[in-house]
Amino acid sequence: MKRRPLAGLTIVALGLARLPLGAQDPAPPLKPFLNDDGTPVRRAVPVQRGTPAPTGTPPRAIPVRPLGTPGPAPAATPKPMTPPGPEDPAGSIRVSPSAQTSPEQAQLEIADSFYAKKDYEAAAPEYERYLGLYPNGPDRVTALFRLGECYRIRGSVNAAKNAYETLLKQFVNGDFIGPAAYRLAELYYAEKQYREALDLFRKASVRVKEPAVANAAKFFAARCMEALGSKRDARVEYENLVGTPKDNPFQDASRLSFALLLKDGDRVPEALKQIQTLAKTTENPELKLEATARSGLWALEMTPPQTTQADADFKAVLAMPGNSSWKQLAQLGQMKILADAGKSQQVLDAYHKLGDQISPDIKPQVLMAVATAQRQLGNNADALSTYDQIAKEFPGSVYDKEAQFERLRQMYASNDPKLVEEIDKYLLANPEEQKRDEVLLMKAEVLFKKQDYLGAMEIYSPLEMSRTLSPARKADALFRLGWCQIQTQNLEQAIKVFTAFINGYPTHKLVPMALVQRGLANQSMKNLTGALKDYETLLKNHPKVPQRELALQQQALIQGQEGNYPAMAESFKQLLKEFPETAARAQASYWIGYVAFEAKNYKEAAPYLKDARDLARAKKAGDPNAEDKEQFEEKAGIRLLLDQYYLEDPTGTAREVELYSKEGKTKVPVEILRWLGRKFNEGGSHESAIKYLDMLIPREEATPEDLLLLGDSESKVGKSKEAVETFQKYLKSVKLPTPRVNGLLLLATCQIATGALEEAQKSVDEALMLQPEGDLNGRSRIKAGDILMARKKPEEAAKVYESVAVMLDDPEITPEALEKAMDAWRACGREDEANKTLNKIKSRYPEYWQRKHATP
Repeated sequence: MKRRPLAGLTIVALGLARLPLGAQDPAPPLKPFLNDDGTPVRRAVPVQRGTPAPTGTPPRAIPVRPLGTPGPAPAATPKPMTPPGPEDPAGSIRVSPSAQTSPEQAQLEIADSFYAKKDYEAAAPEYERYLGLYPNGPDRVTALFRLGECYRIRGSVNAAKNAYETLLKQFVNGDFIGPAAYRLAELYYAEKQYREALDLFRKASVRVKEPAVANAAKFFAARCMEALGSKRDARVEYENLVGTPKDNPFQDASRLSFALLLKDGDRVPEALKQIQTLAKTTENPELKLEATARSGLWALEMTPPQTTQADADFKAVLAMPGNSSWKQLAQLGQMKILADAGKSQQVLDAYHKLGDQISPDIKPQVLMAVATAQRQLGNNADALSTYDQIAKEFPGSVYDKEAQFERLRQMYASNDPKLVEEIDKYLLANPEEQKRDEVLLMKAEVLFKKQDYLGAMEIYSPLEMSRTLSPARKADALFRLGWCQIQTQNLEQAIKVFTAFINGYPTHKLVPMALVQRGLANQSMKNLTGALKDYETLLKNHPKVPQRELALQQQALIQGQEGNYPAMAESFKQLLKEFPETAARAQASYWIGYVAFEAKNYKEAAPYLKDARDLARAKKAGDPNAEDKEQFEEKAGIRLLLDQYYLEDPTGTAREVELYSKEGKTKVPVEILRWLGRKFNEGGSHESAIKYLDMLIPREEATPEDLLLLGDSESKVGKSKEAVETFQKYLKSVKLPTPRVNGLLLLATCQIATGALEEAQKSVDEALMLQPEGDLNGRSRIKAGDILMARKKPEEAAKVYESVAVMLDDPEITPEALEKAMDAWRACGREDEANKTLNKIKSRYPEYWQRKHATP
């Protein structure tokens, strides 16, 4: 909505409405407007009343119309007041000098006498004479100010400016500084020298004593800020004035200006709040009507539109007395509410109800709304008739051309198959350049949607040089041109176009997509450095766009191709952080795990490798031919298996062995099976040890030690028969005394358990023969005693056990043999011998006995 010009109003009217920037705003009064009781007037139009001068001061100068303001207004319009001056010591301006006055005072009083009679032409040279004769006179500041007033009132602008400027240069303190600054600001403002006026209005706002004058200076300072393009500063100043209701005849004007600047800054909710407040508080009927209408129009611009509020405002406007263009706009606003609500029939009803009351100013807009409603109701013939009416009543007008254009736009929105044909017809009529380019762009978009990239490209290319399309539309066309070239594999040209787009429209919303497309094109042309730079630029400058997903993935892959694996892993980690459900999750997880695995950071690698393997397996279940199966499942599986092995986690390694042995094409490494067998054997999980050793034994890489470990676990879970067979296989493969004795002793243990005592004795005899002394001999003797105990010969067994202590002093083997001897003596009823043996154990091997028989 354009701002309404308010030419012809006096300064007081500025308290009601805002003048357009650049117009000559009249100066405000320099005295507050008061009621008879001395309180500020609360009406919109301030009423000036005479303000008595302070006691002992001369009368104030007679009010005059400021320079540059419109001519005299009707009698009801008040005139601005002259700024107050300092008190004159004499108390009044005398017509002629007294006998007691000095020549200096006499000269000033002569000038003052003319000034009091409004004979400014005669007063000016007298003040000039005073200033020339008495350069250091005590009343110089008074003379300078009144000299400026004389010249200003007579229209001698330059002379007035010179007087005020001289005053401000020569004096820094005093009552005249503020008024002089204000008057000089007025003159500069009238000449549109807003920078100079702004500084002076600011100075005046803090130097004048009257609050109303200070507020006036602030108001015009804000106007200067607007004129200089400092809308933010102006908005702040207006906001402060809005919050200053006392002694402020410009509160309404400030609130209107504040609201309009908020609206210009797309702060519609705040602007709406201010304009609604103005509509409620102002006492000026014309301003109330304008503010109420604006409230309705702005309410429709809210997201979502406040249609209830807008409708109430429009009804209030139409109910106000008088006739105004704002009422016509309210009627149009009501039709827009109906149209936005899809109440097309009610739009038509409202149109017919208005009849001949429609103002020519809004009739074409009303007819456009009617045509749209008719088309929405399917009344295409009526719509065409309305368009013809627009052409007939407003031929050659913008509405005529707009009607034809809107018809094509409607066809475009509805994907009408005849649109291209209709566009070609429209173009034959040689429309204006702007409409022609818009329609050409429309045609290119239709071809683009149909994937006719060659056809679309031919139109997009010249539109890049359009003089009429908005920068946003040209940017869209340039981007589409680059896309078409990508689709037609014209990669080199596509890179150039996307470069022009990125450089020419750096803030466009499609810049991230352009960077990605240019990066992909560079990759296809093997320019990995250029592609990586595109992805890095996107990631640095566009933190929240969806294109980051593809950019992060491609950046990581390029870094991997260049051998920068740590950077690749970080890029993939960022991808998973920002896009946890990305389609490239399996790929990202695998390579993160791979890099950590290669760096021997097995703990970090494990969850990523597992994620990659599980995702690939899930994808395989839905698609047997999924390439992720080949790429990630097996590779991740073997590394995950090794990862758990390197972490020395038997449980995790066993789990991965189970999965890998079922799915993998390669056998589980022998080292892992052997390690699992040993770990579970040492930890007492002998069933698990047997399981993995059974997987190992058939392999060519199996060793005799693997058989020994298997047999040991079998014996400890009660599988003595199987253990005997395992130990016998072991003994067939070993010939050296020490490993053979170990196997014989384990075999003998299992033979005893199965009752094969003769075979057990043979095994022990061979062991004793192979190890006639040492700790293995001692263990062999203990096993011989175990055989005697199995044969129910405890006394003989006790003696064999006792023989170990005679031949060997080992902190583990010897006390074990003595303890078995003690048990054997008791078994045969020789308690005295048992006690002797017990004392021997406690005295010779106290640590063994305490450790073994300590209470838990």
